[in-house]
Amino acid sequence: MIKLVFLLDSRENLKQSDEVELELFNIIFDKEFQEGHLFVKEEQIVLDAFYLEDSLEPFLKNDEVIRLLKKDGSKALPITLQDEEIISTKKLPSVDDFSKIFDMGIAVQYSDEE
Repeated sequence: MIKLVFLLDSRENLKQSDEVELELFNIIFDKEFQEGHLFVKEEQIVLDAFYLEDSLEPFLKNDEVIRLLKKDGSKALPITLQDEEIISTKKLPSVDDFSKIFDMGIAVQYSDEE
């Protein structure tokens, strides 16, 4: 099982994330992606996203997260945890990060059109 927890500042700040990272973030929450991963890798994906604007409680469940927040405040966000271990801070996971997490190659195509 892959368990990821995303600790985010606000929905508005999330929209300002890197375009590719934000798209990947949205894709992994898609039911079809999760079902496809379960079918191919035989591994369930469990995801949670918590926003500081909603509640501080989820942010206080991990000592390392508390330490980061005391040191950097909300500038440390977003924070991504995999199985309670911090794997990314100050940004959403990158394409390479997601490739490692899901143990599969992820290719990104860019259009020349604007």
